[in-house]
Amino acid sequence: MPSALVSGVSRGLGAHLCRALKAAGHRVLGVGLAAAPRHDDVDDYRMVDLREPLPDDLFAGEDVDVLVNNAGVYLDDPRGGYGDLFALTVDDLRETFEVNVFGAARLVLRYAPRMLARGAGRIVCVSSGMGRLQDADGASFAYRSSKLAANSLTLSVARHFAAGAGDLAAFSYCPGWIRTDMGTPYAPDEPGPAADDLVRLLSLPAARSNGRFFRGLDELGWDTRGPFVSE
Repeated sequence: MPSALVSGVSRGLGAHLCRALKAAGHRVLGVGLAAAPRHDDVDDYRMVDLREPLPDDLFAGEDVDVLVNNAGVYLDDPRGGYGDLFALTVDDLRETFEVNVFGAARLVLRYAPRMLARGAGRIVCVSSGMGRLQDADGASFAYRSSKLAANSLTLSVARHFAAGAGDLAAFSYCPGWIRTDMGTPYAPDEPGPAADDLVRLLSLPAARSNGRFFRGLDELGWDTRGPFVSE
């Protein structure tokens, strides 16, 4: 049975990802800040603060076949009345990067080399179309720039995977605007189908997913050429 490690599993998309992965036959490992995962779709759970170094014994006896970097924060959300670049505090920028980038990087640095050594594995970054340069605007700089950095991390891992031998893929995934605490109750889409689509992408051959950026089952792409700011 393949093992899947998911961060941020207690609620929102993370909880639905656990359900979808378990239904697809994975042993689900979860990490998060909550004392317990709050649902029954995690086989083994550890309370972990991704802003801190990972425990040395974190799932030490497991071969992690799939890593889904799902945990994230959106502190400068204009829907909450706080999103303008010039109102952003350095503390909020730092906190955003600690979770959205450094937390993901800690997990990648722990598990990607092991996948390379085995010649098999999948790494997914739950990202956002807001992490593309072409979609940048004057708001949500902390969130947007953190997702841009996370996408860059995905591409760096994908380069290493492409040079390795075996069935290896790293890709980013945008779930769209979904009804979660982050997405708000006013979002148009439910998180369940987005989770199902991400799990379906895991079964693609590595050549069709490595180094790519998806929204749903379709390729979203990274950026387009041309000026981003017009007069």
